[in-house]
This record gives sequence, C-alpha cells and structure tokens, in this order.
Amino acid sequence: MTNPRRDVDIPLDAATIPRDWCADDPYDTTMMNALSLLFPEGERFFVDSVKQHRELVTDRALAEAVAGFIGQEAMHGREHRAFNELLVVHGFAAAPKVDAWLRRFLGTVRRVLSPKSQLAVTCALEHFTAMLAEQLLSNQRMREQIHPAIRPLWMWHALEESEHKAVAFDVYRSAGGGYVRRTGMMLVTTAVFFAVVGVTHARLMSARGILFRPWKWVRGIGRLYVWPAYFMRLVPAYLSYFRPRFHPSDRDNRALVESWRERLFGDGGELAERVAA
Repeated sequence: MTNPRRDVDIPLDAATIPRDWCADDPYDTTMMNALSLLFPEGERFFVDSVKQHRELVTDRALAEAVAGFIGQEAMHGREHRAFNELLVVHGFAAAPKVDAWLRRFLGTVRRVLSPKSQLAVTCALEHFTAMLAEQLLSNQRMREQIHPAIRPLWMWHALEESEHKAVAFDVYRSAGGGYVRRTGMMLVTTAVFFAVVGVTHARLMSARGILFRPWKWVRGIGRLYVWPAYFMRLVPAYLSYFRPRFHPSDRDNRALVESWRERLFGDGGELAERVAA
C-alpha cells in the first residue's frame, strides 16, 4: 500500500495545551518538546537526502513510496513547526533559536558529508523514529501520558513514521550503499543525536526552571530508564541495525499499522474529518 500524503489540520491552542502536557511532568514534557524542536529541520534534511538519490530508484513501487515519504515528512514538519510556536507562549523563548541553530548545523553536515553518507544518516535517524513510533503505537500507558489536546499530533506522526520506515533504507540500497558506511554512520549519528537532544533538553529545562533542581527529574528519568524503562526497552531494536542482513521490515508491525490507520483515518476515525480533501 502506498503511503498517502495526509494534509491533516490539528488544532493547536496554547489555552487548551498545558505547559507540562506529557505525564504532567516538566522533565518528560521538555524532553518531548526537545524532540519536536528537531523535527522540522531534521525532516527537511531527510527529504533532501532521499531526493538526491531519487533518479537511482528504478523500481516503480519504491518510487511511489518515495513520493509518499516526501509528502508525509513535509506535513510532519509543518505541523510540528506550528506546535513549536506554542512553546514560546509556554515560556520557552529559546525555541526559535534552537530551530535556527539546527538549520545551520545541518547546513554544515550537508557540506561535509557526501550525498550517500547523508542518506546513511537519514537511515539511522529513521530507525530511531521507527522505534519510538512503534513503542508509542503499541504502548497504551505511554499514549495516556500525553494530554488529549496534543495526542493526535503524536499519534498521526507515529503512524506515518511506521508506514514509511523502510523507504530511506531501500533508497540507500538502490544507491549502492553498503554495510560499513551504514553502521559507521549509525555510530556517529547516535553520538551526535544524543548530544543535540541533550543540549536542547537542557536549554528547555533551564527555561522551565528545573535544570538545577534534579529532584524534579526523578519521575521522568525513572520512566525512561527504570520503569517502565521506555528508552531501555529500545536497546534490542537499536542493536538489530548492526546485523549485516538487517532490513527495517524484519520487524513486522503491519497489523499494528493497519489498526492505527483504521483508528485514525478510517470511517469515523479520530482524525478522518481533519484531513483536507
């Protein structure tokens, strides 16, 4: 099934979205806000890296999947940029500066890395987003910690990340990308990703007034690393990327994806009336 470009209009109102919208916790919320701040420029980088190799895609089905990938990522960037504007209202004045800094940083990445290595970075980051998306789609407890006013944005994003999780990888293979580059760039990307997220998270925690109050972190860190240990549960899926014969579709989540397609966009779906004709 071709991954459709859904022009979804999700109402985002600072009056209905609390400042601590994830688990009623400032640590969790600033972590999720940090991820959201990275999405618009990050997803533009993904699209550009795939477009650079589009002419090498000769398989018709993959070419259609690439078109869907580009459309979906463009919509994600637009909606997360709208959400990120609300962060300023919530007191995170540094949010626009993070976006501008990331744009400059990724500009440097484009100049330093070859097009194929940029695509390998995209494959690595798409693996991260696919892991997080599947966890959100399958874990009711995690979903319920997101405030209902903002939950649709994250569920729609998670669904489409799962739908197109193999596209960049398949384009990389079509471009002749190999194992050494793929895994080497995953190691580099992992280090850079956690550094960028960590710095961004720290800036938001500082704005929220909890950076130097570690007792405010206890609940959030516990959820991520102790119980339910959301991040630690992703380690096996992360390590699977280093198998020589790895492919994103090895983890078969088609039934999960189909159930969420129906739940969100089927007849009477939660977001069916939010999709522009």
